[in-house]
Amino acid sequence: MMRHRLDDHPNKRPRAPRSAVGAGVAAAVALLGCMAGADQTGGPPPAAGLDAFRSGFYAFASTSCGMCHASAQAPFFASRDVQAAYTAAKALVDFANPTNSRFIAYAGNNHCGVANLCGPNSGSPAIVQQDIVQWANAETSPGSGGGPPPAALAYLTASMAIPPISTLPMLTAGKTAVLRFALSNLKPGVAPLANAILELEIVAPNPTEYRFTNPKIGGSTAVVQLTGLHVLVKPSAVAGPGGEDANQGDTWDAISASIPVSTLPNPLPTTPLSMTPLDTRAIAVGAYSSTGALNDTITVGFDVLQ
Repeated sequence: MMRHRLDDHPNKRPRAPRSAVGAGVAAAVALLGCMAGADQTGGPPPAAGLDAFRSGFYAFASTSCGMCHASAQAPFFASRDVQAAYTAAKALVDFANPTNSRFIAYAGNNHCGVANLCGPNSGSPAIVQQDIVQWANAETSPGSGGGPPPAALAYLTASMAIPPISTLPMLTAGKTAVLRFALSNLKPGVAPLANAILELEIVAPNPTEYRFTNPKIGGSTAVVQLTGLHVLVKPSAVAGPGGEDANQGDTWDAISASIPVSTLPNPLPTTPLSMTPLDTRAIAVGAYSSTGALNDTITVGFDVLQ
């Protein structure tokens, strides 16, 4: 789902060919549904664990194993909906002993009879082990169960549901949708922004990605200095405000700008506000939910507002 972006990540690690790994892993998973020690806990997935799953194991499973395990054959650990895939895959991993996982063993025990796919020298066990260990570390680390993002932000907006990605304008449509946050709900509050709004424009470049542009704050009653703007996205079922996208999500972290005094139009237009944006760069953020049933939410954080 996210391959076009993960391939461009400067810190990506080399992997064996995805087709080879995927075939071995897919066959292994089919045998692991009742394995001892697998995690069967319920509740909403922690944001850190879900992010680690998406950037590691899911990055190859969604493309290499999707022919069967996206929708045709259970377990659906390669589902197009990342949250559904996470739930299916989590039951097959022993987070308490990740290096002893039978999932890793099956990736290299030649059970499918094709040595270059799942044999001990295929490279699959090392790849699967690295992904599972990183995922387990995220699942079991302090604070992984939700709550404030790791670098506790000084100010947070209220969370807002992102419209289903299928309903958003495409990048080529020549128009954007707008998301508006009432800064009366900012925590903690900032007096000059009590009646102001934060506006972001949004489009969908493809079915698995959001693109945010032109952050604007209108309605301030005094000049406010802003430093650092953070876009946090998560599935609606996950606790906490969410996290920044691992690849491009920090684009606006270093913003330093003055919010001018302004008056909002009444009524607000359905199109973007006619104001100078705080930054002209775009942020691409991976979508967690690609269906209308499981919408993602967005929260915006700030380092300084004074």
